[in-house]
Amino acid sequence: MRVSIKHGDRMAAPSSDNPTLLHRLEYGAFRTVEGIMGLLPMDSCALLGRLCGRIFQFLSPKYRRLIRRNLRIATAENPLPPRELDQLIDETFRRVGANFLSSLKSATVTSEELSKSIEISRCDLLSREEAGNGLVVIMSHMGNWEIMAKLSGLHSGISRFGAIYRPLDNPLMDRLTNKRRAADGCQLFSRHDGFHAPIALLRSPGPLGVLSDQRAGAQGVVLPFFGKLTTSTPLPDLMARRAKAEVCTLAITTIGNGRWRAEMHSLGKSPGVAGMVKAMESTMRSSLADVFWFHDRWRADRIRPLSFYTKFDPEIARQASVPMRVLLTLRDDSQEDADVLFEALFAERPDLRIEWLTSLPGEHPDPRVVKHAWDHSAPDEHASGALDRIDDSHPAPLDAALLFGGTPVIAKAAKRAGLRSIIGCDVQGKPWTRSFPYPKCPDEWRDIASKLAEVPNPKKA
Repeated sequence: MRVSIKHGDRMAAPSSDNPTLLHRLEYGAFRTVEGIMGLLPMDSCALLGRLCGRIFQFLSPKYRRLIRRNLRIATAENPLPPRELDQLIDETFRRVGANFLSSLKSATVTSEELSKSIEISRCDLLSREEAGNGLVVIMSHMGNWEIMAKLSGLHSGISRFGAIYRPLDNPLMDRLTNKRRAADGCQLFSRHDGFHAPIALLRSPGPLGVLSDQRAGAQGVVLPFFGKLTTSTPLPDLMARRAKAEVCTLAITTIGNGRWRAEMHSLGKSPGVAGMVKAMESTMRSSLADVFWFHDRWRADRIRPLSFYTKFDPEIARQASVPMRVLLTLRDDSQEDADVLFEALFAERPDLRIEWLTSLPGEHPDPRVVKHAWDHSAPDEHASGALDRIDDSHPAPLDAALLFGGTPVIAKAAKRAGLRSIIGCDVQGKPWTRSFPYPKCPDEWRDIASKLAEVPNPKKA
């Protein structure tokens, strides 16, 4: 089930009503796989999905890096030993495969058949007639997501269930999804159509599901999530307050091969965006391996790595328990400018941890600046090993590289390590993502820090 208010930082445009040849081929492939899954029992679909997830893990180094990065952040407050982290990553790929193929199977069966594979816990919250007000159900991408669409048929006393969703880019699949959701008793509301209809459902009163775990970009609120700053959508809070609805969380977790539990927890009246983010985090922590970690929730922008594309109080950053980590180099003749730069960077982002690759001895007085010995005479091939050691020196991964000391060999190693933002001075071409003229005075260092954190106009955002 593709239900979302966001995808990445932008809403995708509504799908065209005129399917292309590629749309038809995609649709045909989807229905073929779905048909095959429909012939298998649920436990066989899950087993096959686990195998497919394992194969995908082997074939996709890009997603291996992303899943590792996300899970390092999610566990940074209570770090796992390397072996346990590796096991969690392996299990995450397997469960993604199992949940995906099982969701295809779930779409083709009746609610009565699906109920044999699901345990329902506290879902009586969805019965709103006696409650007298609506219910905003905040959900994350986890578990067999097809269960979300069938909740009204899985639990007695639920006459309807609505959800905000992102229209699929393929119009054929989008029509199929809407048709099936309607048959399952789930009414889909596209965000492109405004909020009057979903607010009306809440006031009727009824339950409305909103997938709320993705990064919200320029439209979001900057808050710590798993301890690390990112943007979160204010939509569930706004809708709950406007409709005077209550709020609850929904977690769908794996309890066996081809078996899941759907469990709700009431939050009462809206606890605000920060309260919802904490509640969402709690549901995801209940089964990290079931979470769809394929979204780069905490990624740094390529040219403005310190920016969230929206204004925020820097004091919020002091609440972050997991830092944003940046790798830094400076020219030997600019070491005296380091403190000016550090002060400017920390003014923009107090949650920074600066990993300073330098030949200067001793420790820095600010614990947020960590020095790492840099041997200029070391062979170039040692750069990747040095970068790996710095990355592994903290539970959370590196986020960006500010290589103002040039160091192209370090920049290339950062690119191979998957860093999206590699900033330099007086450089050009790959792997650099942005270049500044090398500063000649303190004010120019401050200007660089400001530009790395600036909020662009809405068209650029």
